[in-house]
Amino acid sequence: MKALKTTIPVTELQKTLGLWKSRKITDSVIPKLLHLYLGMSAYMNQEKVYPVDNFYEISIALAFKNAKFLTEAVKRCGSFGIVPERNTYGIKYFYSPLWIEKFSSEELPEKFPETFPQDNIYNIYTKGNSSDEELSPEGDKPLEDNSDKKNIVTPESLATAKEFFHLINEDSAQKAQILTPLINWFQLHERLTRKHACENLVYMVNELLIPYFASQARFMKSNHAGRLCWLTNLLKSAHGQHLLNDAAKDSRLKREQTAQETKANQRSNHPLNEFEWTDPESGMRFYDDEVEGSVNIPEDAPARPTMTAIWNVLSREWTSPQL
Repeated sequence: MKALKTTIPVTELQKTLGLWKSRKITDSVIPKLLHLYLGMSAYMNQEKVYPVDNFYEISIALAFKNAKFLTEAVKRCGSFGIVPERNTYGIKYFYSPLWIEKFSSEELPEKFPETFPQDNIYNIYTKGNSSDEELSPEGDKPLEDNSDKKNIVTPESLATAKEFFHLINEDSAQKAQILTPLINWFQLHERLTRKHACENLVYMVNELLIPYFASQARFMKSNHAGRLCWLTNLLKSAHGQHLLNDAAKDSRLKREQTAQETKANQRSNHPLNEFEWTDPESGMRFYDDEVEGSVNIPEDAPARPTMTAIWNVLSREWTSPQL
Protein backbone atom coordinates (compact mmCIF):
# COMPACT_ATOMS: atom_id res chain seq x y z
CA MET A 1 0.00 0.00 0.00
CA LYS A 2 1.11 3.52 -0.75
CA ALA A 3 0.49 6.53 1.48
CA LEU A 4 -1.30 9.63 0.23
CA LYS A 5 1.62 11.75 1.45
CA THR A 6 5.08 10.20 1.38
CA THR A 7 6.75 13.20 3.02
CA ILE A 8 5.74 15.58 5.81
CA PRO A 9 7.30 19.02 6.49
CA VAL A 10 9.11 19.43 9.80
CA THR A 11 6.95 22.43 10.68
CA GLU A 12 3.77 20.41 10.15
CA LEU A 13 5.09 17.59 12.32
CA GLN A 14 6.07 20.06 15.05
CA LYS A 15 2.60 21.58 14.88
CA THR A 16 1.03 18.13 15.24
CA LEU A 17 3.18 17.24 18.25
CA GLY A 18 2.37 20.60 19.81
CA LEU A 19 -1.33 19.92 19.37
CA TRP A 20 -0.99 16.57 21.12
CA LYS A 21 0.89 18.19 24.00
CA SER A 22 -1.83 20.81 24.38
CA ARG A 23 -4.41 18.02 24.55
CA LYS A 24 -2.53 16.41 27.45
CA ILE A 25 -1.13 13.45 25.54
CA THR A 26 1.83 12.23 27.61
CA ASP A 27 5.37 11.80 26.34
CA SER A 28 5.08 8.01 26.58
CA VAL A 29 1.96 7.92 24.39
CA ILE A 30 3.10 10.40 21.73
CA PRO A 31 5.56 7.99 20.00
CA LYS A 32 2.81 5.38 19.79
CA LEU A 33 0.39 7.79 18.15
CA LEU A 34 3.17 8.90 15.84
CA HIS A 35 3.60 5.32 14.63
CA LEU A 36 -0.10 5.21 13.77
CA TYR A 37 -0.04 8.67 12.22
CA LEU A 38 2.89 7.84 9.93
CA GLY A 39 1.24 4.53 9.11
CA MET A 40 1.33 0.93 10.35
CA SER A 41 0.16 -0.78 7.18
CA ALA A 42 0.22 -4.25 8.77
CA TYR A 43 -2.81 -3.24 10.82
CA MET A 44 -4.71 -1.46 8.03
CA ASN A 45 -7.28 -3.01 5.73
CA GLN A 46 -7.43 -2.57 1.97
CA GLU A 47 -9.04 0.86 2.41
CA LYS A 48 -5.92 2.01 4.33
CA VAL A 49 -7.84 2.50 7.57
CA TYR A 50 -7.43 0.93 11.01
CA PRO A 51 -10.62 -1.18 11.46
CA VAL A 52 -12.15 -2.05 14.81
CA ASP A 53 -11.17 -5.71 14.30
CA ASN A 54 -7.52 -4.70 14.66
CA PHE A 55 -7.79 -2.37 17.67
CA TYR A 56 -6.80 -5.03 20.17
CA GLU A 57 -3.77 -6.15 18.15
CA ILE A 58 -2.68 -2.53 17.68
CA SER A 59 -2.89 -1.97 21.43
CA ILE A 60 -0.68 -5.02 21.98
CA ALA A 61 1.83 -3.96 19.32
CA LEU A 62 2.13 -0.44 20.76
CA ALA A 63 1.99 -1.56 24.42
CA PHE A 64 -1.18 0.30 25.37
CA LYS A 65 -2.91 -0.93 28.51
CA ASN A 66 -5.84 -2.08 26.38
CA ALA A 67 -7.72 -1.15 23.22
CA LYS A 68 -9.87 1.44 25.00
CA PHE A 69 -6.81 3.41 26.03
CA LEU A 70 -5.69 3.26 22.40
CA THR A 71 -8.97 4.63 21.08
CA GLU A 72 -9.14 7.31 23.79
CA ALA A 73 -5.70 8.51 22.73
CA VAL A 74 -6.75 8.55 19.07
CA LYS A 75 -9.89 10.56 19.90
CA ARG A 76 -8.15 13.02 22.19
CA CYS A 77 -5.20 13.86 19.92
CA GLY A 78 -7.55 15.19 17.22
CA SER A 79 -5.29 14.29 14.29
CA PHE A 80 -6.97 11.16 12.95
CA GLY A 81 -10.06 10.76 10.85
CA ILE A 82 -12.67 8.80 12.79
CA VAL A 83 -15.84 7.06 11.64
CA PRO A 84 -18.10 6.38 14.66
CA GLU A 85 -20.16 3.30 15.40
CA ARG A 86 -22.22 2.07 18.33
CA ASN A 87 -19.76 -0.37 19.82
CA THR A 88 -17.49 -0.57 22.85
CA TYR A 89 -15.06 1.97 21.43
CA GLY A 90 -17.54 4.24 19.66
CA ILE A 91 -15.40 3.88 16.53
CA LYS A 92 -15.88 1.82 13.39
CA TYR A 93 -12.42 2.69 12.12
CA PHE A 94 -9.90 5.51 12.18
CA TYR A 95 -7.24 6.59 9.72
CA SER A 96 -4.27 8.86 9.23
CA PRO A 97 -4.65 11.89 6.92
CA LEU A 98 -1.21 10.99 5.58
CA TRP A 99 -2.75 7.88 4.02
CA ILE A 100 -6.21 8.94 2.83
CA GLU A 101 -8.16 12.19 2.50
CA LYS A 102 -9.60 13.24 5.83
CA PHE A 103 -13.36 13.58 6.07
CA SER A 104 -14.73 17.04 6.71
CA SER A 105 -15.80 17.79 10.27
CA GLU A 106 -19.43 18.11 9.12
CA GLU A 107 -19.50 14.40 8.36
CA LEU A 108 -18.70 13.46 11.95
CA PRO A 109 -21.06 13.79 14.94
CA GLU A 110 -20.29 16.24 17.71
CA LYS A 111 -20.40 13.46 20.28
CA PHE A 112 -19.53 9.80 19.96
CA PRO A 113 -21.91 7.08 21.18
CA GLU A 114 -21.62 6.24 24.86
CA THR A 115 -24.00 3.28 25.12
CA PHE A 116 -23.27 0.01 23.44
CA PRO A 117 -25.12 -3.26 22.74
CA GLN A 118 -24.69 -5.84 25.50
CA ASP A 119 -23.84 -8.56 23.02
CA ASN A 120 -21.07 -6.60 21.31
CA ILE A 121 -18.28 -9.00 20.46
CA TYR A 122 -15.65 -6.79 22.05
CA ASN A 123 -17.36 -6.67 25.45
CA ILE A 124 -15.72 -9.86 26.65
CA TYR A 125 -15.91 -9.38 30.40
CA THR A 126 -18.16 -11.55 32.52
CA LYS A 127 -21.33 -9.72 33.44
CA GLY A 128 -21.22 -8.53 37.02
CA ASN A 129 -17.45 -8.21 37.12
CA SER A 130 -15.80 -4.83 37.14
CA SER A 131 -12.28 -3.97 36.17
CA ASP A 132 -10.29 -0.80 35.86
CA GLU A 133 -9.10 -2.16 32.52
CA GLU A 134 -12.64 -1.75 31.17
CA LEU A 135 -12.65 1.97 31.85
CA SER A 136 -11.18 4.65 29.67
CA PRO A 137 -9.40 7.68 31.14
CA GLU A 138 -11.93 10.27 32.24
CA GLY A 139 -11.99 14.05 32.34
CA ASP A 140 -8.73 15.82 31.71
CA LYS A 141 -6.54 13.15 33.25
CA PRO A 142 -3.49 12.68 30.97
CA LEU A 143 -3.27 9.42 29.08
CA GLU A 144 -0.60 7.40 30.84
CA ASP A 145 1.52 4.60 29.48
CA ASN A 146 0.69 1.39 31.32
CA SER A 147 3.06 -0.92 29.46
CA ASP A 148 5.13 -1.39 32.61
CA LYS A 149 2.27 -3.36 34.17
CA LYS A 150 3.27 -6.70 32.74
CA ASN A 151 0.91 -9.64 32.59
CA ILE A 152 2.25 -12.70 34.38
CA VAL A 153 1.56 -16.36 33.66
CA THR A 154 0.42 -18.20 36.77
CA PRO A 155 -0.33 -21.91 37.24
CA GLU A 156 -4.00 -20.98 37.58
CA SER A 157 -4.12 -18.92 34.37
CA LEU A 158 -2.20 -21.60 32.48
CA ALA A 159 -4.62 -24.30 33.63
CA THR A 160 -7.59 -22.09 32.72
CA ALA A 161 -6.22 -21.44 29.23
CA LYS A 162 -5.66 -25.17 28.70
CA GLU A 163 -9.20 -25.92 29.85
CA PHE A 164 -10.54 -23.25 27.47
CA PHE A 165 -9.04 -24.98 24.43
CA HIS A 166 -10.03 -28.38 25.80
CA LEU A 167 -13.66 -27.23 25.90
CA ILE A 168 -13.41 -25.96 22.32
CA ASN A 169 -12.04 -29.31 21.17
CA GLU A 170 -14.86 -31.18 22.91
CA ASP A 171 -17.60 -29.05 21.34
CA SER A 172 -18.11 -30.19 17.74
CA ALA A 173 -19.56 -26.86 16.61
CA GLN A 174 -16.81 -24.74 18.17
CA LYS A 175 -14.18 -27.15 16.92
CA ALA A 176 -15.53 -26.92 13.37
CA GLN A 177 -15.75 -23.14 13.56
CA ILE A 178 -12.33 -22.41 15.08
CA LEU A 179 -9.93 -25.35 14.94
CA THR A 180 -10.80 -27.09 11.68
CA PRO A 181 -10.17 -23.97 9.52
CA LEU A 182 -6.70 -23.73 11.07
CA ILE A 183 -5.95 -27.33 10.10
CA ASN A 184 -7.19 -26.59 6.58
CA TRP A 185 -4.96 -23.52 6.40
CA PHE A 186 -1.86 -25.46 7.41
CA GLN A 187 -2.68 -28.24 4.96
CA LEU A 188 -3.22 -25.82 2.07
CA HIS A 189 -0.44 -23.30 2.62
CA GLU A 190 2.23 -25.71 3.87
CA ARG A 191 1.18 -28.54 1.53
CA LEU A 192 1.03 -30.98 4.41
CA THR A 193 -0.72 -34.25 5.02
CA ARG A 194 -3.74 -34.04 7.29
CA LYS A 195 -1.71 -35.69 10.04
CA HIS A 196 1.07 -33.10 9.88
CA ALA A 197 -1.45 -30.25 9.63
CA CYS A 198 -3.04 -31.49 12.86
CA GLU A 199 0.40 -31.59 14.46
CA ASN A 200 0.88 -27.94 13.46
CA LEU A 201 -2.39 -27.05 15.16
CA VAL A 202 -1.40 -28.87 18.34
CA TYR A 203 1.88 -26.96 18.38
CA MET A 204 0.14 -23.63 17.78
CA VAL A 205 -2.35 -24.21 20.60
CA ASN A 206 0.12 -25.60 23.15
CA GLU A 207 3.13 -23.41 22.44
CA LEU A 208 1.61 -20.13 21.23
CA LEU A 209 -2.08 -19.66 22.00
CA ILE A 210 -2.25 -21.13 25.50
CA PRO A 211 0.77 -19.14 26.78
CA TYR A 212 -0.58 -16.03 25.07
CA PHE A 213 -3.99 -16.16 26.74
CA ALA A 214 -2.55 -17.33 30.06
CA SER A 215 -0.40 -14.19 30.13
CA GLN A 216 -3.35 -11.82 29.66
CA ALA A 217 -4.72 -10.61 32.99
CA ARG A 218 -8.19 -9.96 31.58
CA PHE A 219 -8.48 -13.54 30.29
CA MET A 220 -9.28 -14.71 33.82
CA LYS A 221 -12.04 -12.09 34.10
CA SER A 222 -13.90 -13.15 30.96
CA ASN A 223 -16.41 -15.92 30.45
CA HIS A 224 -16.24 -18.68 27.83
CA ALA A 225 -18.34 -16.79 25.28
CA GLY A 226 -16.14 -13.73 25.65
CA ARG A 227 -13.00 -15.82 25.27
CA LEU A 228 -14.38 -17.34 22.07
CA CYS A 229 -14.98 -13.87 20.63
CA TRP A 230 -11.49 -12.83 21.68
CA LEU A 231 -9.92 -15.90 20.04
CA THR A 232 -11.98 -15.48 16.86
CA ASN A 233 -10.93 -11.85 16.46
CA LEU A 234 -7.32 -12.68 17.26
CA LEU A 235 -7.16 -15.31 14.53
CA LYS A 236 -8.60 -12.85 11.98
CA SER A 237 -6.08 -10.17 12.87
CA ALA A 238 -2.56 -9.45 11.66
CA HIS A 239 -1.20 -10.79 14.94
CA GLY A 240 -3.16 -14.00 14.42
CA GLN A 241 -1.57 -14.39 11.00
CA HIS A 242 1.84 -13.96 12.61
CA LEU A 243 0.99 -16.78 15.03
CA LEU A 244 -0.05 -19.02 12.14
CA ASN A 245 3.17 -18.30 10.28
CA ASP A 246 5.26 -18.87 13.40
CA ALA A 247 3.53 -22.19 14.09
CA ALA A 248 4.05 -23.29 10.48
CA LYS A 249 7.73 -22.30 10.54
CA ASP A 250 8.50 -23.84 13.92
CA SER A 251 6.70 -27.09 13.07
CA ARG A 252 8.50 -27.27 9.72
CA LEU A 253 11.87 -26.87 11.41
CA LYS A 254 10.92 -29.45 14.01
CA ARG A 255 10.00 -32.00 11.32
CA GLU A 256 13.23 -31.32 9.45
CA GLN A 257 15.23 -31.76 12.64
CA THR A 258 13.42 -35.01 13.42
CA ALA A 259 14.13 -36.30 9.92
CA GLN A 260 17.81 -35.42 10.25
CA GLU A 261 18.04 -37.12 13.64
CA THR A 262 16.29 -40.20 12.29
CA LYS A 263 18.67 -40.36 9.36
CA ALA A 264 21.65 -39.87 11.66
CA ASN A 265 20.43 -42.67 13.91
CA GLN A 266 19.99 -44.95 10.93
CA ARG A 267 23.48 -44.21 9.62
CA SER A 268 25.08 -44.88 12.98
CA ASN A 269 23.43 -48.26 13.45
CA HIS A 270 25.64 -51.10 12.11
CA PRO A 271 24.61 -54.22 14.06
CA LEU A 272 26.01 -56.67 11.44
CA ASN A 273 28.97 -54.86 9.83
CA GLU A 274 30.11 -51.54 8.42
CA PHE A 275 28.74 -52.27 4.93
CA GLU A 276 25.03 -52.02 5.76
CA TRP A 277 22.67 -50.27 8.16
CA THR A 278 19.60 -51.18 10.18
CA ASP A 279 16.71 -48.83 10.89
CA PRO A 280 16.44 -48.69 14.73
CA GLU A 281 12.65 -48.29 14.62
CA SER A 282 11.55 -50.73 11.91
CA GLY A 283 14.50 -53.13 12.10
CA MET A 284 14.76 -53.02 8.30
CA ARG A 285 18.25 -53.62 6.88
CA PHE A 286 19.41 -51.51 3.93
CA TYR A 287 22.42 -50.29 1.96
CA ASP A 288 23.11 -47.40 -0.41
CA ASP A 289 23.33 -47.85 -4.17
CA GLU A 290 24.55 -45.13 -6.53
CA VAL A 291 21.76 -45.87 -9.02
CA GLU A 292 18.82 -47.11 -6.94
CA GLY A 293 19.48 -45.15 -3.77
CA SER A 294 18.52 -46.88 -0.53
CA VAL A 295 17.99 -50.62 -1.10
CA ASN A 296 16.27 -52.87 1.43
CA ILE A 297 17.92 -56.15 2.42
CA PRO A 298 15.82 -59.25 3.21
CA GLU A 299 15.79 -60.22 6.85
CA ASP A 300 17.27 -63.68 6.18
CA ALA A 301 20.03 -62.45 3.84
CA PRO A 302 23.63 -62.91 4.97
CA ALA A 303 25.59 -59.83 5.97
CA ARG A 304 26.73 -57.65 3.09
CA PRO A 305 30.30 -58.75 2.38
CA THR A 306 31.74 -55.55 0.85
CA MET A 307 30.84 -51.89 0.31
CA THR A 308 30.26 -52.54 -3.42
CA ALA A 309 28.22 -55.76 -3.09
CA ILE A 310 24.74 -55.75 -4.69
CA TRP A 311 21.82 -57.90 -3.59
CA ASN A 312 20.41 -59.95 -6.47
CA VAL A 313 16.68 -60.43 -5.89
CA LEU A 314 16.51 -63.30 -8.39
CA SER A 315 19.38 -65.45 -7.19
CA ARG A 316 18.95 -64.16 -3.63
CA GLU A 317 22.65 -63.69 -3.08
CA TRP A 318 25.27 -60.97 -2.96
CA THR A 319 27.03 -60.23 -6.24
CA SER A 320 29.90 -57.97 -7.16
CA PRO A 321 29.41 -55.32 -9.88
CA GLN A 322 30.95 -56.04 -13.28
CA LEU A 323 34.05 -53.97 -13.98
